[in-house]
Amino acid sequence: MSKIIFISGSNSPETGGELYNYKISQYLKKNNIEQEFISFHKYRSLIWLGKIPIIGDLLVSFILAILLYKYKGIFIEDHYFSRYLFFTNVLQRVIRKSPVLTIVHLFYQYESHDKLLIRRWINGCIEQFHLMFASEIITSSEYSKREIQSLGISNRRIHVFYPGLDRDKFVNLTPTAEDIGKRKILCIANFIPRKGIVYLIDALAQIPKSEFTLHLVGHADKDFFYYQKILTRVKELDLEKKVVFHDGKDRENIKYLYSTSDIFVLPSLKETFGIVLVEAMHYKLPIITTNISAMPDLVKDGENGLLVPPQNSQALANALKILITEPELRKQMGERGYQISQSFDWDKTSDLFLKFLKSLDFESL
Repeated sequence: MSKIIFISGSNSPETGGELYNYKISQYLKKNNIEQEFISFHKYRSLIWLGKIPIIGDLLVSFILAILLYKYKGIFIEDHYFSRYLFFTNVLQRVIRKSPVLTIVHLFYQYESHDKLLIRRWINGCIEQFHLMFASEIITSSEYSKREIQSLGISNRRIHVFYPGLDRDKFVNLTPTAEDIGKRKILCIANFIPRKGIVYLIDALAQIPKSEFTLHLVGHADKDFFYYQKILTRVKELDLEKKVVFHDGKDRENIKYLYSTSDIFVLPSLKETFGIVLVEAMHYKLPIITTNISAMPDLVKDGENGLLVPPQNSQALANALKILITEPELRKQMGERGYQISQSFDWDKTSDLFLKFLKSLDFESL
C-alpha cells in the first residue's frame, strides 16, 4: 500500500474528532502501514492569516501547499482543515492523480434542517466546495451520513465507521472516603456554545433543594468568552457551591468522575456521534441529552436515558428531577446503556477501516 499522509489536529487528542483520527492512525501504524502524521497544531500561527477577509483562506492554502508539497501518498484529511487545503488537494487530485480521503466529524455551519433556505443553500455550497476533492468520505454515524447525502453527494462515496471505546482504559475507581454518598451530575463537554452548558446551569437552578452537585469537565481555552459566560451565569444564579469545574486534560480525574457520578448530561445543540455518551454508558450512567442530530441514535428515550429539546432549560430540569428522585430508574437505564456500549470497540472499527483502505482500487481514482 502507498504511504499514508494523515492530516489531523493534535496528536495529543483533546476532542472526540481528534481522538477518532488518532486511534485510526495508531492502528494503521501498528499494522505496519507507512505513515506520516501531520498535526495542524504546528500551523496555528499560519492559520491566523485565514481571518483576512476574502483572501485569507486562499492565502493560507497557498502557503500550506508549498509546505506540504514534499508529502506524497494517500492523503487522509480531517474535513475541519479542508478549507485550508484547497491548493494541496488540487496538487494531490488533479496533478498527481492521487486519492484524498476526507473524514467528516461535523458540519460547523451547515444544517440540513435549517429553516432559513438561503442560509442553508449558502452553507451547503461551502461544504460541497470543501468536499469537492474527496475521493471517499469517512464519517462516524448514520446521522452524519444522511447530512452529507443531503448535499447531493453520492451514497457510494460515504462510509460510516463508528468510534470505539478503550474499555481497558476506562476502569471503575473507588470513591474516596470523603466522597462516599455524595451525589453527582456529570457533564463532559468543551466550554463552547454548541455544547449548551448554559442551559444546564439554568436547569440546575430550578432544582434548589437537590443534594446533587454538577461537575463540568472541559477545556477553558476553547472559547474564552463562552467560558466567562458560564462562570457569570453560575455566580448570577448563586450556584458556586453546586457547580464544580474540572480540567478536561486530567484523564485520571475523568475516570474517577465517571466512576462516582449518578447521572450524565450532554445538552448539546449538535453532535454527529458523541463519544462521551458511550463512555458514560460504559460506566452504567443514565443519560440526559437532546433529541436532535445523532444523540437519539445512541440514547433511546425511556430506555437508557431521557431526551429533551435543545436550548430548553425547563425540559432539562424536568428530566433531572425524574432521575434525581428515582434511583431504581437510574439503575435500570444504566444497565441498559452498558449493554449498548459493548458494541463499540476501537480495534474493530480500526480493522474495518484498514480493510476498507486495502479494498480500494486507488489506481482507478
